[in-house]
Amino acid sequence: MKPLIGITMNLEVQPARNINILDQDYGKAVMKAGGLPVPILGINDSIADLVKHLDGFLFTGGDDLHPQFYKEKPLVNARMTLSPEKLTRFEINLFKAATKAKKPILAICHGAQLVNVALGGKLYQDISRQFPHPIQHGSARAGEKVFHDVDIFEGTLLSRIMGTSRIRVRSAHHQSVKNPGRGLHLSAVAHDRVIEALEPRTKQFLIAVQWHPEKTPNDRYSKKLFAAFINASGKS
Repeated sequence: MKPLIGITMNLEVQPARNINILDQDYGKAVMKAGGLPVPILGINDSIADLVKHLDGFLFTGGDDLHPQFYKEKPLVNARMTLSPEKLTRFEINLFKAATKAKKPILAICHGAQLVNVALGGKLYQDISRQFPHPIQHGSARAGEKVFHDVDIFEGTLLSRIMGTSRIRVRSAHHQSVKNPGRGLHLSAVAHDRVIEALEPRTKQFLIAVQWHPEKTPNDRYSKKLFAAFINASGKS
């Protein structure tokens, strides 16, 4: 039986309704790796059943976490598009429940930042304003595709999965991890030293990457990452 992979969705809050939105590329990547995608509605009462019945969890990209979740105030002139607070609270609760149940987790971009904040870490609210001499991590204009190299640290789970110390990735973010959360350590950085990946010090399968492997489905390293995640979920 294919592992059931819960995938978080973005939330658009409208006056008369709340709408969940999911980029199909996440589901396609999960299916290509041998899993069955299960979109997750952001309903807190469903968390216990989700964790009980699903084999793995994919925390997806999205808008910016409100700085209140890492005990900061929004920086003046920082460019931020804030994710709804109710979604952030749901995702933090889901992550904590999935972690407690030792379910495999892959977190991408916003998802990686969410994982870090859920474990008490902090973020750079705007790389261009807070980081010295950054490379380009996100698009400067609509439709622009940004790629850059990432250096992977030896001895990490990510290194064992990829089998190399450097990969080229698709990037689309303007925030990044400042201080790793409890129990997390760095597993990859960009050339400007922006943190690109985190993983725990335990044996649980948890990989948080700042880039977008679902956007490069034919890249061998993207394939390796999703394959490792689905394989771990099949054993959970």
